[in-house]
Amino acid sequence: MNRIRLSIQPEHGRDADRLEIEAPDTTTALLIADINVHDGFAELWDGKRLLGRVIKHGGAYATFWEIA
Repeated sequence: MNRIRLSIQPEHGRDADRLEIEAPDTTTALLIADINVHDGFAELWDGKRLLGRVIKHGGAYATFWEIA
């Protein structure tokens, strides 16, 4: 598997607010998303293939992730 590209989008942000980070694997990409997504979502990409989207809910406490 190639390196995973993580694309983080704030909930009410514009495309210009999108942050893109490369990770060596999906586990690391999900850890990076957990640390860096405060509200909004992150997409995991393997090359041009979208692996999935995770959406963070719950605010500062009792957060949970929706997998789309």
